[in-house]
Amino acid sequence: MNKKDNILKAALKLFVEQGEQTTSMKWIAREAECGIGTMYNYFQSKEDLINELYVEIKTRLFAYTFDGHDINVPVKQQFISTWLKFIDYAILNPLEYKFLQVYSHSPKISKQATEKVNKLINPVLEIFEKGKREGIIKNHDALQLLIFTNGAVTASVLIDPEISKHRKNAIILMAWDAIKS
Repeated sequence: MNKKDNILKAALKLFVEQGEQTTSMKWIAREAECGIGTMYNYFQSKEDLINELYVEIKTRLFAYTFDGHDINVPVKQQFISTWLKFIDYAILNPLEYKFLQVYSHSPKISKQATEKVNKLINPVLEIFEKGKREGIIKNHDALQLLIFTNGAVTASVLIDPEISKHRKNAIILMAWDAIKS
């Protein structure tokens, strides 16, 4: 790991464990075992660090979720596999997942970071759009369908981070039942 990666890892840990208000750049530097000057070589401010960490985590989440994704399989199968991988990522990366829960709707996230992340969700939106075109998903705004599904899945993972495979499947099927036509 390079210094920048160490800083991001330290920031993630401290932001999740102590909160952003309590976490100073000095503490992050200490946790990352680097000088404060090194911190500012990579990040102009704590907000800059939060935004880069946010985009990096979202990028990893979507890369994991869509690794091996096949747009040629039926919409229901795409939906199920996408959300199962989403849950798996959350379980495998609890600090990242908790960070995303705090910062996904934070005013600290810049317009530029939001725009980068919004591009990442296009494959998910396309699943909903394809389902709507095929008449198997309710004819609602794809982003609203995504927000609804994400809320249900997220709440389930937060309540039970050691969720069983059977329970994961049940939650995904409940979410499917809620959005299907």
